[in-house]
Amino acid sequence: MNLFGWLLILIGIVYLIKPDIFRRGIWIKTSVAQRTLSPGGYLRYMRVVGVVCVLLGLYLVYGGHRGP
Repeated sequence: MNLFGWLLILIGIVYLIKPDIFRRGIWIKTSVAQRTLSPGGYLRYMRVVGVVCVLLGLYLVYGGHRGP
């Protein structure tokens, strides 16, 4: 779980730094969030997703279940 936690932290940081990373190409047609939210609402949504990813990753890395 440690590697998965670090991966979540990395993804969360990318979403916080560049929340509009998926606003091009095929993602515009397939993302329900992009089609239903306003541009400002989508940026807030992606930043919240980034914060949740970082917090979940921190929990998995530092507070998660330790193996035997």
